[in-house]
Amino acid sequence: MKRLCKAILVMAVTIAMMPFQMIHAEDPPYSDSGYWNEYCTTKGNTSTSACKAYIEYLSSQSESSKNRLDEIEAEREQIAADISKYDAQLKQLQTQIDEMQVKIDEMQAKIDEMQGRINAKQAEIDAKQAQIDETQAQVDALEEKVKKRMVASQSTMHFNQYLDILMGASSFQDLLRIASGLISITQYDEKTLKDLEALRLQLSEEKKQLEKAKAELEEAKKEMEEAKQALIEQQNELLLTQAQQEVILEEYQKQYAKLQAESNNISSNIDAISEAMQRLAEAGTLDDVITAGGWTYPVPGAYISAGTWYYPGGGIHLGMDFAASVGTPVLAAGNGVVMNSANGCPTYGGLGNTCGSNIGGAAGGGNQVQLLVSINGSLYGVNYNHMMLNSVIATGTIVTSGTQIGMVGSSGNSSGPHCHIEVYYLGDASNFSNYAATWNGDVAFGTGWYTYARKCDAGYGAPCRLRPETVFGG
Repeated sequence: MKRLCKAILVMAVTIAMMPFQMIHAEDPPYSDSGYWNEYCTTKGNTSTSACKAYIEYLSSQSESSKNRLDEIEAEREQIAADISKYDAQLKQLQTQIDEMQVKIDEMQAKIDEMQGRINAKQAEIDAKQAQIDETQAQVDALEEKVKKRMVASQSTMHFNQYLDILMGASSFQDLLRIASGLISITQYDEKTLKDLEALRLQLSEEKKQLEKAKAELEEAKKEMEEAKQALIEQQNELLLTQAQQEVILEEYQKQYAKLQAESNNISSNIDAISEAMQRLAEAGTLDDVITAGGWTYPVPGAYISAGTWYYPGGGIHLGMDFAASVGTPVLAAGNGVVMNSANGCPTYGGLGNTCGSNIGGAAGGGNQVQLLVSINGSLYGVNYNHMMLNSVIATGTIVTSGTQIGMVGSSGNSSGPHCHIEVYYLGDASNFSNYAATWNGDVAFGTGWYTYARKCDAGYGAPCRLRPETVFGG
């Protein structure tokens, strides 16, 4: 919070740069800050009671804003703790779900293997049945053959089935030969029938054993399927719990995003920025920057430590991290103007560090710059975060592509030296001057935060968040 000066002129300018929210309902006469700023900076009016009252009003409003920022910070910390808790629980649930899926897959593999054995056993049963059928066909054919022979013999017999045949013998030796032949044929048929019947019975018994083994396999498979279904039901319960917790986490993220936006809008020196941009627009200075060509790589020599939209280990990440040593130059991505510059955080912050909102930028962003650029006829916002203390370029500075706007640091919510960069597509560059002069101080450029961010690759039009990889590669 900037200190109030004694001189009314300095006081008015300083207060205009402080984060505050006008409360129209409480004191309508002083809600028109433009009028009172002009009135109280005019020679001869600086000591009037009205101007003194206006200064007191601004002071009270600034104090109210500061108190609200403190409240927001406390709420953000609580919500961040809740988000961390639910995020940890969701990761644990996901681990359990994944472990359960492994068990389900293993059980399915066993079921598939069991089904293969069942299919093989069925193939054996089918083969055995084919042998039985073939044997039975041989038995049936032989029986039919014997029956036909018996019928043929029966038609010429008077007393005995062999009598006519035996009486037809021309000699005793011939009689013996014929009788012996008849006996031999009968014994052969009988033996063949017995052998075939024994084979059929044996095959039938083997088939029964195979069917019994198959039934046992099917019973084992059934038990496995029941065990698998039990695992699926347990997994479904975990998935339901996960879905419920995701809804809760999403609500917390929504609240956090709203607080983030409110904090950023309160923190930004909107009045001072608007005034500076209005002067640049009226002078035509901003019109000179809309002839830019392509993109300039923002951190020469850096490597990408994290991409967009998620960290490698999980968790939402709305930008691209360019890792480099502290002091590495950070360059303007294109021709443009510095919409907002926040400086005052120690060069080294740490995870969970919220420095940024207290100096007029995004919470946790540390020392940062919001740049408005024109690239190939389109308008973009570029947000640079975590820079080195006292390295960031001033608000209102006109830059060309490749201009140094700061240096790599690790300020704010940062675990190591890098520059976190976010890119926002804002529409046609012909609107450059008007956009700069009427910017509302939202460092997310109207695209929202976290789960509720408007993403260009999700089909949103301007304003939307553009993956920095799209323009910088990686």
